[in-house]
Amino acid sequence: MIKKRILHLAITLVVFVFPLLALAQTTVKGCVVNERGETVEYVSIGIEDDSVGVISDARGQFMLTIPAGRKDNLSFSHVSYLTEIVAYNIYSQTKELTVILKDKVVELTEVVIDKKSKPHTLSGKSWISFGDAAFIDGSDENSEWGPIFTNSKDYVLSDILVDVKECGYEQCTLSFNVYEIKDGQFVNILTKPIYQVASADDNGSTLDVTPTENIVLKGKQEYCVCMGVVDTKGKGGIYFPLNFKSSYARNAVKGKRRKLPACPAIIVKGYEMN
Repeated sequence: MIKKRILHLAITLVVFVFPLLALAQTTVKGCVVNERGETVEYVSIGIEDDSVGVISDARGQFMLTIPAGRKDNLSFSHVSYLTEIVAYNIYSQTKELTVILKDKVVELTEVVIDKKSKPHTLSGKSWISFGDAAFIDGSDENSEWGPIFTNSKDYVLSDILVDVKECGYEQCTLSFNVYEIKDGQFVNILTKPIYQVASADDNGSTLDVTPTENIVLKGKQEYCVCMGVVDTKGKGGIYFPLNFKSSYARNAVKGKRRKLPACPAIIVKGYEMN
């Protein structure tokens, strides 16, 4: 009889306590647009320096569940726009949140390069290749990963070459970020996103990713070019040859990172500046 009562009590706790916990959570969903009303794709959304975060989809839509008791501000960031902060008392009272991002005002520097010459390799692959670097469903979907490098001269980024071993997705979108590392801080120097679509047609090939803007990489300055998956179609994963080379693995939403002795097979090239 006592065992039955204990079992009944346990079932009662599960039935009543779990719904209360679920009710205590805050679910935020909505859409991110710019000042012209256009949706903004792949926006990093989350609580800074925390485990709570998500990336909006290709239509700017998102849904984020915040644990009970948290009343932090939400940060919305994208390389082409100013970061927008939304307070708890706003997003907690709104069923469908629309966040408007303001354009960045960027002063473009005149760049003189000699494109008749071949681009230099700024960060190459190591001679040692072992195993696979993978981005898989169910893993940290906000992660990005790439090599660290420093050059003696100033260059303009021309190509990011990525070896694809196998793409198990029907299709996926890769995102690339270029960080200047100053005093341990990662500063994204892009003003426009760099995306590349990959599929099974790219198995065993090298993707040649070219930026649409002039990205200056200064001499004697440390950089990291990171790659991540921001959108997928179908279930699966994408695999890259793993190289023995210093790298950073980084969470694009939280900003947390770790230094590793290996990274995906990524080659960074650039034109020397005159």
